[in-house]
Amino acid sequence: MPSLDRINEYVNTVCQQLRWKKAHIRVSEEMADHIIDGRDAYITQGMDEEAATEKAIYETGDPIDIGTQLDRVHRPKPQWVMLIATAALLAIGILIRLFIFGDDGKPTNVLFYTGVGVAGMIAAYFADFTIIGKYPKAVYLVIVTLTVALAFLPQLWNRAAFYSQYIVLLFPLAYSAIIYATRNKKRLGILLCGVAIALPTIVTLFFPVMLGFFAPSTTGSMTGFLQSAFFGMALLGIAVYKKWFGTNRIHGFLSMLVPVAFLVIAFLVFMTPRDWWRLAAAFNPSIEPLAAGFKGSLTRGLLGGAALFGEGIVPGEYSWFTTLHMAFDNDLVLTDLIVHYGWITFAVILCVLGFFIVKGFRLCAMQRSALGYYVSISIMASFCMQAISYISYNLGFQFARPISLPLISFGNTATIINLVLIGFMLSVFRTGDVAVDKKIPLKLDKNP
Repeated sequence: MPSLDRINEYVNTVCQQLRWKKAHIRVSEEMADHIIDGRDAYITQGMDEEAATEKAIYETGDPIDIGTQLDRVHRPKPQWVMLIATAALLAIGILIRLFIFGDDGKPTNVLFYTGVGVAGMIAAYFADFTIIGKYPKAVYLVIVTLTVALAFLPQLWNRAAFYSQYIVLLFPLAYSAIIYATRNKKRLGILLCGVAIALPTIVTLFFPVMLGFFAPSTTGSMTGFLQSAFFGMALLGIAVYKKWFGTNRIHGFLSMLVPVAFLVIAFLVFMTPRDWWRLAAAFNPSIEPLAAGFKGSLTRGLLGGAALFGEGIVPGEYSWFTTLHMAFDNDLVLTDLIVHYGWITFAVILCVLGFFIVKGFRLCAMQRSALGYYVSISIMASFCMQAISYISYNLGFQFARPISLPLISFGNTATIINLVLIGFMLSVFRTGDVAVDKKIPLKLDKNP
């Protein structure tokens, strides 16, 4: 029997003992490589190919025993810790929306849409995340097409203005798909990814955005632009650092300067004098305390008198603002909690969020495949950026409105999208150990 046929027969017998079908590809590749390495070593010692193959297989062990042992190891890994952390965040959000804010007297809305989100998370949890690797360009095009449609449809369909802001949460997933598709394409791949990141990022500047309750809408989501540009370039930078484009790091980072420069220029072009004034007021609200710096002055003034437990000392000029929870609107839920119940509420929420983020990034780093790594870290990037922007806004830095505090603040659409994304990420953690990347020839640059 030819050497390779004998090896394939052994590997197939091993895989027949594994009940988890998704593990067969990785196990078969690893077993075949192990046996071939052993065979080649015996051939160099003077043995003929057939004898060397049989000896390598014999020393590997009985295929049924090996397969049985591997079956115990290669099984889906339910991420109970992350599921519990997700449930904790969701419970905090429901508690706040139902029992503190009252959700405008519509508790059935909270429970219904939360149920929809949980159902979506369960479906995503058991989904095959490798579909992104099979159809990366389609995934990217669908998200970008939806982005463009929602940016320019408000004139025809008013609700598009409302939903457009949440599409930004899907951008990291689109970026991970296109980065995965352009692996090992050297500097051309980096430039293509830069264009793929810049396109939807620029479109966010045309999103109609509500400034607040009863406030007029404006064109241009600075929040969407900044978040999209930041985590898009961050994801691309990680890929360059890991040399996934087949180029050395210096050339890779130099190539990134082109899309970075383009995004910086776009930011400067779209920044109006009023936007620059808002940016200055974010750092120093006192320069315009009754207009651009109003919320900054309000939150800093209220937090300055907040206590560790319970309600603190509220400055007289803001006492009228603390009588109703909803006066703070959806952007200032954390400020409201701190003012009425003390910094301890902020500390508890921050601890749960921090645990989720740290644990999530640690699990991302453990992924063996490039696809699993990028899908999971892109979702964590979206989650983390939402949390950072929301917290900084509630602590008084208020240049751009936050999208949401994941699973906690108001927003049924954001809750559903975040839950589905979390479910998809947990799917990676559950089955990512056996994911196999599509093999692409790697040709590194000659320079180190």
